Amino acid sequence: MDGARPRPADVVAVLVAAGLTLAIGYEGPILVILLVAAVPVLWMRRAPLTVAWISVGTAIALPVLFVLAPSAVPPLSEAPLWPPACGFAVYGAMAFAAGRPRGTPRWLPVLALAVAVLLLWPMAAPVVVRTEVVIALATLYGLYAEITVRLRRVLAERAERVERERLAGEIHDVVTHRVSRMVLQAGALATASADERTRAAAEELRATGREALDELRHMVALLRRGTGEGFDLGLPLPDLRPLVTDSACAGVPVELVVTGTPVPVSGGVGRTAYRVVQRALVGIREHAPGADVRVEVRYLPGVVRVSVRDMPGRMNLDDIQQWVELAGGTLQEGRAEDGGFQVEATLPVL
Repeated sequence: MDGARPRPADVVAVLVAAGLTLAIGYEGPILVILLVAAVPVLWMRRAPLTVAWISVGTAIALPVLFVLAPSAVPPLSEAPLWPPACGFAVYGAMAFAAGRPRGTPRWLPVLALAVAVLLLWPMAAPVVVRTEVVIALATLYGLYAEITVRLRRVLAERAERVERERLAGEIHDVVTHRVSRMVLQAGALATASADERTRAAAEELRATGREALDELRHMVALLRRGTGEGFDLGLPLPDLRPLVTDSACAGVPVELVVTGTPVPVSGGVGRTAYRVVQRALVGIREHAPGADVRVEVRYLPGVVRVSVRDMPGRMNLDDIQQWVELAGGTLQEGRAEDGGFQVEATLPVL
């Protein structure tokens, strides 16, 4: 666990606690006890609650000693706070004991220490006030440190998930695209060839390629499992609004319309739909920047239909055609009912 080993800052904390103890001017056994009680601060990261309870015991020792042997109790009027290591013990309990599944709640030794310090009120009220203020400040700072560490950990995990998602997307885009072309070419060869052996070899190549695609999708799904995303997990279509925003920034406003009840689709279908819209909008920005563009997503029984219009005319969408076919769908280009030109992909849902 990060922070389990003592750090230079912990050594400084022990020295500060020992310095405060020496500044009080105690002598004899009580000085030894206080100095020994300051040493455990060195392990406040490894055993924060134990260090806090030691500080509680030290705080209680003086009132008990006052009751049993009043003459042995040194004056507290010059003490900065009591016990000297209490601030570091409280900070350790709040900063390093959070989220532990077992054991004493981290608040309990802090509250016990605050109550134990109140027992000194009849003997040294100013010391009690200063100590309670230090305990409160140490508690707040410990909470702040713990929340900061947790936030950094969450951000690091999120960055790791984003990087894993990016790598998974690149694997899918690059490798799957090329393997899918091999599968389509093998299928075309099996259909067109007159030689029986050639057809059998082409069909075997096609089947092997599809198995490779399935294995690749499974591997990419494993990469994305930590993000809750994957090609086989059944998710809604990707958010198309970033594509609309990009087009608007490039001077091509786009109207996005979604009809029907969104239903889960496979990851391959979702990525294919996203690519169809992305490719169409790029073509519009390049060839018809003044077009009145409309992107429509329609959820129908068993299928989801994605269309983009008004296109600048027929475009070379052979690669998109392959993606759509591999996803089990169809791609059409042509005139829309209102006279504009559109591209429309019909894809199956789960």
